[in-house]
Amino acid sequence: MVLFSALGAGKMANAILSGAVASGYLAPEEIGTYNIHEEKREAMAAKGYQVYRSIGELCRESKYILLSMKPQQAEEVLREMAPATGPETVVVSIAAGISASYIQGILGEGTKVVLTMPNTPLLVGCGATAVACCPPTTAEEFAFVRGVFASAGLVEEIPADKMNEIIAVSGSTPAYLYLIALYFCQYAQEQGIDFDTANRMFCQTMTGAAKMMLETGMSHQQLMDMVTSPKGTTLMGLTALREGGLEALIRDCCDATIRRARELGR
Repeated sequence: MVLFSALGAGKMANAILSGAVASGYLAPEEIGTYNIHEEKREAMAAKGYQVYRSIGELCRESKYILLSMKPQQAEEVLREMAPATGPETVVVSIAAGISASYIQGILGEGTKVVLTMPNTPLLVGCGATAVACCPPTTAEEFAFVRGVFASAGLVEEIPADKMNEIIAVSGSTPAYLYLIALYFCQYAQEQGIDFDTANRMFCQTMTGAAKMMLETGMSHQQLMDMVTSPKGTTLMGLTALREGGLEALIRDCCDATIRRARELGR
């Protein structure tokens, strides 16, 4: 019997498990995994995790089960889980668009569920994970799950019915920031600045700007005002962004992200 298991030990599941082990929150022998690929099973075994040969075997031997497969695979996996889960099983989902009611509709109305939406910076211990507790999960069980994700970053509790919306705020957003960084670095390169130098400068600027937003207590507008002088360079840049429709583009990006999450959950 293990405490916490992952179905589908991909990069995100690995980041979650590695964070929990590195922090001492979980010991390797308390972790179980299942993956259809032999090489991934071997890699998990090398870390000291219990490796199971089937979904049913893992479910019968685990208290907490992390669903880390693609949303499109959720129904098939849940139906295979159903005969092997019980009233004390806690299902922890990181699958975009998959609701608690969907999980309970297949596993049973009384299934304990914790919905989560982590992001890939978990891989470097700086993740941001939204979590939601769904009845009949107990406060103690929810606290345990929070602790697993807190091992690799920030955890914030949100309503379960806002899990799709948070994807646009933090779940998918690393990719959007990478795209913006790429454009700035490409522009720098076109101006004769080394790409890697520009990337380091831009990344440090993002890190510093994030700390300013979190630690100064100043509003976003106040922070922009700190950088902006009358008729100066920053003002011209901000004006170009606003007149170019940046706000509308960001809203369209968020709407498209959420729309797809809802489609996956149908």
